[in-house]
Amino acid sequence: MDYSKAALVIFITLVIVIGFNVVIYFSYSKRNGSGGGSVDMLRSAFKRARNPWEIEDSNLKELSERVAELKKDAHKNQEDTLN
Repeated sequence: MDYSKAALVIFITLVIVIGFNVVIYFSYSKRNGSGGGSVDMLRSAFKRARNPWEIEDSNLKELSERVAELKKDAHKNQEDTLN
């Protein structure tokens, strides 16, 4: 097999794949403005990947604080009722 022909086929394939990716990138960036949207999407994806349950954790923390406050109020009301 002739290696120069194989290298040429690999090179042409790479050019086609890279060309498609460039076209997709620019068509997406034109549709969403300046292209900064893709950077923001990647940034939020990496942030979400670092702590995937951040939203759920904050909601559970808030729920825990509210329950503790309700228990404290209920205990205070029970003491007032007994006195």
